[in-house]
Formats: sequence, structure tokens, C-alpha cells
Amino acid sequence: MSQGPSTFVFMEPTAAIVLIAALALVVAGAVTLRNRRPSQTAGTAGDMARLAVQLEEREREVQQVRDERDEARRERDSARRDLGTARAELAAARADHKARTEELATAREQLDNQFKGLAAGVLKDSTESLLRQAKEQFDSQRQLSAAELEQRKEAIDSLVGPIRESLEKLGTHANEIESKRADAYGRLTSQIASLQQVAGSLSDALRSPNIRGQWAEQELGNILELSGLRQHIDYYPQHTVPVPGSVVRPDAVVSVPGGLKVVIDAKAPLDNYLKAHEATDDSQERALLTSHATAISKHAKNLGERDYADVVAGSPDFVLMFVPADPILDSAMKVQPTLWEQAWQEHRVLIATPGLLLAFLRTVALAWQQQDMQENAQEIADLGKELYDRLRVFAEHMDDMGTGLGRALAAYNRGVGSFEGRVLPQARRFENLGAVSDSKRIAELSPVEDTVRAVSAPEAATETDAGAPRGSVLPHKRSA
Repeated sequence: MSQGPSTFVFMEPTAAIVLIAALALVVAGAVTLRNRRPSQTAGTAGDMARLAVQLEEREREVQQVRDERDEARRERDSARRDLGTARAELAAARADHKARTEELATAREQLDNQFKGLAAGVLKDSTESLLRQAKEQFDSQRQLSAAELEQRKEAIDSLVGPIRESLEKLGTHANEIESKRADAYGRLTSQIASLQQVAGSLSDALRSPNIRGQWAEQELGNILELSGLRQHIDYYPQHTVPVPGSVVRPDAVVSVPGGLKVVIDAKAPLDNYLKAHEATDDSQERALLTSHATAISKHAKNLGERDYADVVAGSPDFVLMFVPADPILDSAMKVQPTLWEQAWQEHRVLIATPGLLLAFLRTVALAWQQQDMQENAQEIADLGKELYDRLRVFAEHMDDMGTGLGRALAAYNRGVGSFEGRVLPQARRFENLGAVSDSKRIAELSPVEDTVRAVSAPEAATETDAGAPRGSVLPHKRSA
């Protein structure tokens, strides 16, 4: 069996381990035999025989391992000899390669020197020839280029001229636009300054309680007009209501079908709201908006304590508090989301913005229209009956007129027939005798073939009176 040096390295410890294990087994058997009592000598003889057999087997295996180890050592020695031979051959090959490399470098250097000499000569000849040709071509091109340059200059001028003029016009137009823009910007700046001044004046005016109250009342009046309600009929502005020891004047009292009177009071708490918009940080803005929400809640509480349901006849158990702008209420509910529900549940005050109030008032106006239509239904029925009777009489008159026209038409046609058959032939004799000129001859009369159109109605088409003449109109009969 042929194995490499590595096989020998691993096989030698294995043989030692096997030998040690066999020796340990023999020693263990001897100790066991020594320690057994004489009464067990007969049983131990069989064990000793088996151990002897096993020991012989182990010795054979150890001998085999030793043979393999010796074979491996021989192979290792052979491999070492081969390795030395290969190394010697490699060193010789390297030395030969180095010598060849040096020879090749020397030959390459010689070839480079030869090529450089040849290239220098060829380059010199080629350069002189190329310079001569280039000089000749340059001289010819210079002569041609002078004329071509002048032509190209003229062509470029013809192309660039319109562009130059357009650019000059564009520059002039741009300057005019810039001047106009500067003027417009100046006017816009002055207008913005004016608007800022007006906005500042308006902001200062809204800080006055009287001005805020007038603004809220004016917005309420505009919404009442837009709703379609009639002043002093469907609603009463600035209605004075007496209370024990004093009087109150809500901004409007709206009448609702059914005898109800809804009280509306306009409020515009803007002090903290305007200050919040001028706040420099979020904490200050939130604190001012919280105060703004508290002010709205306080107004709702004051309205709830007036007890309009006790002093205004027909007033329900709630009051409408009108806020003239949605952001006023939205800003308050941003920091106190339960403001609307709290005002309703605790004070029976319904806070209404312009959109909500307009929807409510339009509903009331439509309800009044429906009630007016119901109340006037009988009057409308009576007017319809009277109108129908008048139409019936008018149709009878039209029928009599048509009958008369039919008779007149028949009489006219009979007169035309009598005129043409009895009178005109006698008169033609004057014409034949020459007593009358051609321009004064009697013209021929034509009968009227059209008939008088009968006045009829769809409901009378199948209901004709036997004694009524053709084209007569019968009164309308209501179907059962």
C-alpha cells in the first residue's frame, strides 16, 4: 500500500494508542485475577483464555500497524529524495530562464537602437517633405481665405444684422417694461400701505365694544334679509321685552309657524381673539384663545340667565347666540372642543355661525310659505272655479261669433254667385259696346273658400250636443 508522508504522521500515533490499550487490558486482567478469591479460580481460567486470544489479536494488529508505519517511512524517504531532485531541477530551470532573459534584454536593446536610428532618418525626410507640402497648401489657402473671409463676413453681417436689430428692439422693450413694472410696483406698494392702514383702522375699530356690537347686529340683519323672512311680519329686530324691574332688547325675535318665538342675540367677543393673532409664540396664543373661549362661554351663560322663555310669549326653552364669523367660534373650540355642547346642555344656548343661522332661517321661511299656501288653498280653489266659469262664457261667445262668421261667409258666397251669374253678364255688354275703357272694367270677384275654424277642447271632442251647431264649444264637465 502506497501512502504519502502525511499518512505516516497519522499512523504512528494510532499504533501507539493500540499498543497502550492492549497493555492496559493485560494489566487489568492480571489485577482482576489477583483480586479474585480462590473459590472463583475455575471461572477465571476461561476468562484468561479469552484474554490470551484477544491479546494475540491485538499483537497481530500492532504488528500490522508497525509494518504499515515502516512502509510509510520508506515512502516518505522516497518522496524526500524526489523533492530534492525536483528542487535541483527547478533551480537549474530558473538559472537558465534568467540567462535567457538577460540575452533577450540585450537583443531588445540592440533592436531599439537600430530602430531609433532608422526612425530618425525616416522622420527627418518625412518632416521636410511634409513641411514643404504644408507651406505650399498654406500659401494657396491663404490666398483663397482672404476672398472667402470677405464673403463670409458679408454673409454673417446679413444674418446677424436682423438679429442685432431685434435684440436692440427687445432691449428697448425690456427697458420700457421694467419702467412700467417699477411704476406699478410703486403704486402697488402705496396701495398695500393704504390697505395696511385701513386694516389697522378696522382692527382698532373692532376693539371698541360699540363697534363690535354694531357689526354683529349688521351681519345678523344681512342674514335675516337673505333668508327671505319679512321684517315686522316674520321677525322683529330690536324687539323690546319687559322684565320685572327692567326691559331687555334682543337683537331679533323670529316667528316660527305654530306660534313659537325664537330669540336671537348677536355677540362678537374679539378682544382676546385679536390679541391671539398678534401673539409671538404658541403658549401665549393658546392662553389668549383660552380666554377667548371663556368669554364666549360667559356670554352664553348670561343669555341663559335672562330666561327669555318666561318673558317672551311662545319662546322655547333655548336662545340663539349669533357669532358673526366662523373663525371666532372655531378658534375657541380649538382650545375648548366641548364649548358648543356645554353652552347647550348647561345654559340652553345654541351658538350659531352665519351658515348655521342662515340654514335655520331659510327653513323657517319655507315653513311660512307652506303654511301660507295651506291657508290660501280655499281661496285658490274659488279663484280657479271663477276663472273656469269665465272661460266657459268666453268660449260660448267665441262659438256664437264663429257661427255668425260662417253665416256671413255663406251669404257672401251666394252674393258672389248671383253677381257673376246675373249681374256681371249684363254689365259686360257695356264693355263690348265700347262704352267703358279697359282700365275701368269691372274686376271679377272670387268666392271665399276658407271656413271658420271651430273652437274646440279635448274634453269636448267626444261630448257634442245634438242641438249645438258645428264648431260650438260645450262647458267642461268634471269626470266622475
